Amino acid sequence: MIWNYLKVTYRTFLRQKVYSLINVTGLAIGLACFVLIYLYISDELSYDKFHEKSHRTYRLIEHFESEGVGEHSASQPFPVGPTLKNDFSRQIETYVRLFNFQSPSLALANRKLDKSFNESRIFFADSTFFEVFDFELIKGSKATALDEPNSILLTESMVEKYFDGEDPMGQLLEFQGNQNLKVTGVLADAPLNAHFQFDFIGSFSSLKSSFGGGYPRTWYWNPCWTYVVLDENTQPDHLEEQFPAFVKKYFPGFIVDDVTLELQPLEDIHLHSRLDYEILANGNEANLKIFGLVAIFVLLIASINFINLSTARASKRAKEVGVRKSLGSGKKQLIRQFVFESVLLTALAVVFAILIVGLVLPSFNQLTEKAIDVAVLAQVHVILGLVVLTLVVGVLSGFYPAFVLSSFNTVLVLKNAYQRMDGFSFRRVLVTVQFAISIMLIIGTIIAMKQLQFLQNDELGFSKDHVVMLPVIRSPMAKHYEQFKNRALQSPRVHSVTAVEEIVGAKHQVANFQFEGVDQSKPYPRFVVRHDFTETMGIEMAAGRDFSYEVQTDDSLALVVNETLVRSMNWGSPEEAINRRFMYRGQLRGKVVGVVKDYNFVSKHHPIAPLVITLNSHPGAFNLFVKYVAVKIDGADMRSSIEDIREAWYAVMPERPFDYFFLDDRLNDSYKAEQKLSVVTMIFSGLAIIVACLGLFGLATYSVEQRKKEIGVRKVLGISTSQILMLLSKEFVLLICLAFVVAVPSAYVLLRGWLDGFAFRTDIDAWPFVAAGVLTMLVAVFTISFHAFRASRINPAETLKYE
Repeated sequence: MIWNYLKVTYRTFLRQKVYSLINVTGLAIGLACFVLIYLYISDELSYDKFHEKSHRTYRLIEHFESEGVGEHSASQPFPVGPTLKNDFSRQIETYVRLFNFQSPSLALANRKLDKSFNESRIFFADSTFFEVFDFELIKGSKATALDEPNSILLTESMVEKYFDGEDPMGQLLEFQGNQNLKVTGVLADAPLNAHFQFDFIGSFSSLKSSFGGGYPRTWYWNPCWTYVVLDENTQPDHLEEQFPAFVKKYFPGFIVDDVTLELQPLEDIHLHSRLDYEILANGNEANLKIFGLVAIFVLLIASINFINLSTARASKRAKEVGVRKSLGSGKKQLIRQFVFESVLLTALAVVFAILIVGLVLPSFNQLTEKAIDVAVLAQVHVILGLVVLTLVVGVLSGFYPAFVLSSFNTVLVLKNAYQRMDGFSFRRVLVTVQFAISIMLIIGTIIAMKQLQFLQNDELGFSKDHVVMLPVIRSPMAKHYEQFKNRALQSPRVHSVTAVEEIVGAKHQVANFQFEGVDQSKPYPRFVVRHDFTETMGIEMAAGRDFSYEVQTDDSLALVVNETLVRSMNWGSPEEAINRRFMYRGQLRGKVVGVVKDYNFVSKHHPIAPLVITLNSHPGAFNLFVKYVAVKIDGADMRSSIEDIREAWYAVMPERPFDYFFLDDRLNDSYKAEQKLSVVTMIFSGLAIIVACLGLFGLATYSVEQRKKEIGVRKVLGISTSQILMLLSKEFVLLICLAFVVAVPSAYVLLRGWLDGFAFRTDIDAWPFVAAGVLTMLVAVFTISFHAFRASRINPAETLKYE
């Protein structure tokens, strides 16, 4: 019997090639999209789960906030990790700290081979690193690799870069031009599904020489990412209940009421954490849900196509059913046959879908910055999922036409007197749903791209264009800054130079200030700068003055604040804020000398908060408070401008590698999640439209075949091509209009909910909805026009000669 079903399926496929190819192709594209998005979501959900102890590993986070002002930090002070382990030795199995000087890059050199580079992925870790994380160590011992001071591990990629593939074990790398680190191990390259990426791991004890022979003891500065592994019998909430007493015991009195410690599950960091001082930009769970919704929508459109075309095709087999029933076929047998054919075609589409996924996966990985291996398709759960998907889609698409056809009266069918099984009411519903989803996807894509453009290009309150950032932390720039600045400004292509603590528009630090009229100090976002900061960054003053070279005490007795801080203090106008007094760490220090207009000093994911800008012009404090030199250049000749800066750099620091990046490029990195969402949604929405059009093409083909004689008669009576187009498209145009009515409110509600997650968001205008409707209508009419043109060329004599 199965063999007979196979032969019938094969013959039907060949007899109805157009329907069959459209059916299989559309479903294969939909399934391929679904599988690709499934692989992406699975990879996002797999972050950090490859560590054996990931389920009981937590990162310590610090909330340092008073009355809504402060920070929520992913990092901790130096002493927190070891002190927690000491005080809660029964609850905490082990801990590890990561530290990178909060620097965007650090210098490493192999003097033996004359190789010198600035590296952005260097961390220093406690010797317990491999007790917490299960990163692969290819050479060396996990137990001892990080025990000794001045030890360093590097990845296989860095072995090639620094040692030309030679064995690096025991060889030396020079760190920051003044410290030799011995290679004690080689790591496999970090998996991309880890929440932090590294090229080098140095021993934590190597840091002692950078801090005068010991670790910083302050409980105020919090630069260490700290992880703990809890004992198997310890519940995290029970340990957290003891943190308030821990904070009160060790943290400074002037911040103890503002600090809260919390345990964050390691497996939650990538998708659920948007804290200050994250190691890398994390993913977004909301975007992941949108990807999942797009996957379901695309698969639904493809499945609707399959069901629609299966229903339309089945009605042409009424006489076959009549003959089979006259020869003794029962209703159940006929249903089994049609369902079998449907499942078989679905299985064929799944095979094509897997081939498509294998072909496009490298490009998909490049687009999404993933490293998904095609071998994942051979995993048991993926195979089982595809089998279930095949059965569900196949049975659903085959059951309806099978049930209706098997119910036909044999005599009426053979007399050609049966009521033709158009199933058109059923197909109307499916076509409406299909195009409603398509319209929603188009609207969503437009709004997502509009929001990304708004985040990247809308007014920030400062000028990010043509600003070159030079990382200088722990470099000799401290004693050469004025010389470098003067030399760089000799170039006509360099407009201004300043130095800053963090990347403007991306990061900030926090410090406690007490302003006039307030009883206690509060933690405020703080930004340390050098002179000419507002000029270089194009920030406007709202009142008062900027820091001045002529006022020697500005670096200790003056502050510049933003308009939001003025409003939060109820000082009235910006002019009324000038000369307000402030205290720092319990001492009366000076006054507010200027107010800048509000600008986005962090990404637009966050609202503008109160901000304090301080000046620090002492060379001795340069390495502590200055991480970047910012240079405003002429945008007309970027290459020559960079060369001028490079010459000024090497004139004062010939031994230090020159490194730079453009501010606007780095700020755009803050919106990578939105950029991925826009691009991926656009691509898959486009594919969804193509699949929908394939279905429409098939249905229009069916409609033309069903109405050949009618069109022949109308042609004899003088119908034109445009009238044939109207005749064929009228039904579909009405369904698309209905789909538009359904899609608009649904899309609005979903997009409004998504945009509410942004502190700054674009408006939901009417034009994306209108554009989606018009585009869908044009695509549909264009698709149907092909059939109208074919129908207009039909010879009436051919269609009517037997009448």
